[in-house]
Amino acid sequence: MRNAVLAVLVLVVAIAVGLFGYWLGREHLLSPIAGDVGNEAVARRVVELERQLADVQLSQVVDGDANESLRQTIKSLRDELSASQGEVLFYRQLMAPSEAQRGLRVEKLELTQGAIPAEVHYRLLLTQVSETNDWATGTVTVDLVGASGSEQVVLPLTEMTSVESYPLSFKFRYFQDFTGTLTIPDGLKPEQVVVAAATSGKDGKRVQKTFSWTLEED
Repeated sequence: MRNAVLAVLVLVVAIAVGLFGYWLGREHLLSPIAGDVGNEAVARRVVELERQLADVQLSQVVDGDANESLRQTIKSLRDELSASQGEVLFYRQLMAPSEAQRGLRVEKLELTQGAIPAEVHYRLLLTQVSETNDWATGTVTVDLVGASGSEQVVLPLTEMTSVESYPLSFKFRYFQDFTGTLTIPDGLKPEQVVVAAATSGKDGKRVQKTFSWTLEED
């Protein structure tokens, strides 16, 4: 009987040890699996967050480009509006002049950068505001004032471009423009342009206007 009881106890202990060993082995095997599953979940979350971040950054870039495009469009429309208003005012003065606006005028001088730094395109506009719409005839001179080293230099138009005759002759009722290309001498720093126009005849009048040297965008 005693031997039978001991045998049963040994069997029970063996079974208990076996079950405990199985449980330990199972936990040891499952732990890496659980860790891998957790790591995969984290990795997927990281990828998702990175995708969301990329979407946000792309959206910001697109919004920035759209805003810049909108700003450029608004600027262009404002420039066009300003130019249109200037043209309306210009023709209004020609058609309905006030007392102070009548007579020969040096209206405008436009200077635009050429293909090389020394090259400058010019457009000179003369106008006449008159109730009788008579012809205005006469001549106009253009002088460039600048600095060469410590000296002030005054160059006539003929020193910077080729013209058929000088002073330039004009004949118009409302307006006339002169266009050409200047070549600025090396070492000369332009500062101003002095334009003087004079009508011919015994009652001829002379007007003069000085423009600062400002290059416009082409």
